[in-house]
Amino acid sequence: MHTTMDTIFTAAAVGLMAGLSVTTFSRTDAGNPTSGWSNGAYQRGFEERFERSIPSHSGSVALWAAARWALFEEPATGALAGQDGWLFTQDEFIEPAKPRDFARELTRVSDSLKGQGIELVPVVVPDKARMQAHRLPRGRSQSFEIRYETALETINSAGLPVIDLRLALDFDASYMRTDTHWSPEGARRVAALIAECLADFDLPKVDVETAATGTRSLDGDLLSFVATGAFRDRVGPLDETIETFETTVATPGALFGDVVVPVALVGTSFSAKSDFHFEGFLKQALQADVLNVSIIGQGPFTPMDSFLAELSEISSPPSLVVWEIPERFLTTRSPLK
Repeated sequence: MHTTMDTIFTAAAVGLMAGLSVTTFSRTDAGNPTSGWSNGAYQRGFEERFERSIPSHSGSVALWAAARWALFEEPATGALAGQDGWLFTQDEFIEPAKPRDFARELTRVSDSLKGQGIELVPVVVPDKARMQAHRLPRGRSQSFEIRYETALETINSAGLPVIDLRLALDFDASYMRTDTHWSPEGARRVAALIAECLADFDLPKVDVETAATGTRSLDGDLLSFVATGAFRDRVGPLDETIETFETTVATPGALFGDVVVPVALVGTSFSAKSDFHFEGFLKQALQADVLNVSIIGQGPFTPMDSFLAELSEISSPPSLVVWEIPERFLTTRSPLK
């Protein structure tokens, strides 16, 4: 019965869309008919009149998105649909808008931290499109395919620890289906691998406990490109569930000074968003406290710039900085000399 109703709903939506489209197109003034197609006037006029033809703008957007998704599984510009309702950001298929020279940044940051007795550990997060490539409708160019290897080689050439996160994220549920980011299990495995690679670092240990607290629904950040609104229950994308965790750190009190936090975590939303609990998993894996100064929506370089600028104000600086860097912020092009 539900399938029948969905079919009826979809047919009705398509019929309404078709009716509105015909009416809208017939009223679209493109000026010179010989140039209306080539200069985009027809398309712009059609879109503007279509949105005005439905009483609610938000309703028209949702209806349009629902029809596109129901008929073609096609998101709006900015995302790419994979198999089984998986979504990917188009940022993983294009060059970053304002890339920095990765080798130069590693040297700059490492030298600045070493001057204060702090070790840098860069960790490049592989693209979701890399680790879930079997879900993509098409492959990526060779330059994107080798980007991660190139990043690891750049880190090695800078004399810094090389941690290949592909080893931790090579499993089916390493990323969320409707979100750009790794799953909590992916974050947990990454934290465990980082701790294993940093076993030789002498960090002051504390008692850390992480406990699962249940599950909840997650509206992934890529759902904004499939804004089906009130029609989502009928046409999708399907709801997604995420596990939740809580981490507690038994930090001993300091009678004659501040408590020393030996590790600083600098990065992006992969580290800053509590949904994926990477900060807690890293504390658990290291059995050490972690100062998280990651920032959402600023890329990996701005948070590091801010951290370096404010480092002198930290009374007890960390001895180790883990720098989380999503692969998509690195260019595939050779840096200009």
